[in-house]
Amino acid sequence: MLFFFFRLLLAPLAVLAGTLAQRRFGHAISGLIVGLPLTSLPLLWLVALQHGTAFASSMTGALLVGSIAEAVVLWLYARLTMHVSPMLALGGTLAAFAFVAGAVNYLKLSAILAALITAAGFALALWLWPSNAGDTTSPSGRSRLWLRLVLSAVFTLVIVDALPAMSLMMAFMTHQDHGAHASSTFLRGVTRGSYSYLVAMLVLAETLRSGNLLLAFASAMGAALVVQAGVQAFDSLSVASRGATLHESEEGVESSVSRGVPEAVCS
Repeated sequence: MLFFFFRLLLAPLAVLAGTLAQRRFGHAISGLIVGLPLTSLPLLWLVALQHGTAFASSMTGALLVGSIAEAVVLWLYARLTMHVSPMLALGGTLAAFAFVAGAVNYLKLSAILAALITAAGFALALWLWPSNAGDTTSPSGRSRLWLRLVLSAVFTLVIVDALPAMSLMMAFMTHQDHGAHASSTFLRGVTRGSYSYLVAMLVLAETLRSGNLLLAFASAMGAALVVQAGVQAFDSLSVASRGATLHESEEGVESSVSRGVPEAVCS
């Protein structure tokens, strides 16, 4: 009964944190929070306590294999927001998720190989991310918190790790409430945060085999924090580099214009 209660509670709490962050800090930070392993690690902790570390390790490996489809659906929904309504975008994304998940399950990949494929998928998705999602809906500016909490609780009852479901649900609600650009920005944040989820699941799957529950989850959480700090640092450097390049280009244009002025005057 205690396991059921915590399983029902964790996903709505994560959605609550993501929605409040969305209101306070914007859609990108909200997506980053939802992408972190805030629900998966506590849920797997409960699974390990109830069924043992061996079972939790095998479940973590299965989640890693299934995460390959996540990289596809996050990018696909962000792409579809540019062209279709929220309902059509969600339907098309769910169909793609079912297809990719079925194909991945048929391949019988190892957890490590699945993690490498997923990491490459996240990198490719961020590289190909739509640069400017056009608003195909009229933003209402609302954030229907109560509906998000109810849906997240329902998703948690259906699947153990509700990360893809929560991400799509919040992207769908954000698409309806704030428009396509906001939804795309949110999902890009989820993708960036999912690196920490991926590493945490990989470390957990390996360290749970030792039988030391505390060490396994502490290592997974530590690895997630280190990886996320690295992703944030890389993003900061990329933004600074693009800003410096833009500044140099502007200076070059101004210099060319200033050199051209006397020539024009003399002529």
